[in-house]
Amino acid sequence: MQRSKRGELAQLRAEMVRSRLAVVSARESMIEALGDWMCGGAGAPPSEQDIAALCRLVKIRDDAEAAYTRCLATQLAAANPPCRRRSLG
Repeated sequence: MQRSKRGELAQLRAEMVRSRLAVVSARESMIEALGDWMCGGAGAPPSEQDIAALCRLVKIRDDAEAAYTRCLATQLAAANPPCRRRSLG
């Protein structure tokens, strides 16, 4: 695998990890806000904007995971061409 391809894969992996962490953080905040509100705390429940923001983060995460997977599959296919079958005739 070439260095530039490894660099691209590493960059896509970093983006995937960052997007996963952003989703986890947003979910955590929403769960805390909902819990506070349900238990009579001073906070408000998650708003429609909070939910929409989480949906955007999930889409970004899904796109990052798909891009990483495509890049990895392409690089693996290039590094390991399929075996040619011999005719049994």
